[in-house]
Amino acid sequence: MKWTFTNSGFLTGEENMSLDFAHAESLITALQHKTSPFGHFRVYGWDKPTLSLGKNQLLSQEIETNCSIQDIPIVRRPTGGRAVLHANELTYCIIMPCESMETARKAYASIHAFFLNALQSIGMSKLDFVKSHADFHEHYSNLESSSCFSSSARYELTCNGKKLMGSAQRVMHGVLLQHGSLPLDTSYLDIVTLLTAHQSEQKRIRERIISHSTCLSECHVHSYEFSEIASAIESTWMQMKGTFEL
Repeated sequence: MKWTFTNSGFLTGEENMSLDFAHAESLITALQHKTSPFGHFRVYGWDKPTLSLGKNQLLSQEIETNCSIQDIPIVRRPTGGRAVLHANELTYCIIMPCESMETARKAYASIHAFFLNALQSIGMSKLDFVKSHADFHEHYSNLESSSCFSSSARYELTCNGKKLMGSAQRVMHGVLLQHGSLPLDTSYLDIVTLLTAHQSEQKRIRERIISHSTCLSECHVHSYEFSEIASAIESTWMQMKGTFEL
């Protein structure tokens, strides 16, 4: 299967989500008409801090009000998962044919292995994978579960034992759409001011996220720019001849 790789740079939240969904729809149409399908691999940033919610995540009045006060746009991702504040980060979207949930699970592991290789190529160390799932049923009953970076799923990428990249999947009509967020600095932690206006709760949620997650600036002495990470990803992609091993 042929792939397209795109570095879209910095777009609005609505533009990013619309483009990802359009790529997924184009692949669905190609499969339905039995034409040659293209996989899509896109990396991008955000033109301003933006809050994204998972497809089935409820938007509370408090979050909506806090985002309005801080002039933070809200978008709905077509994938699942929990809320992410996209600020200084690199986001990826991968869209590919998916015959079964087993294919989706293999893709999840393979995609994170790819990113591990890409980050190691620029000197990142102490990277690993989450070995087991958290108890999401219990976790989701708490307010801090509103943030994607408050817990980890199996195969997600870690640094020094903490979650470094948050990812979410959705399979629709034989097509896998996978999103992921790689924070470059600690600005992703500012999500706590959007989840609640109560300082005591903000402190508790922030401590939870800090204890479970990290960012590139905390994992390496060098502060990476978006362009450096995007270039490393593209170089690794070319070395792998533009495909994922499933």
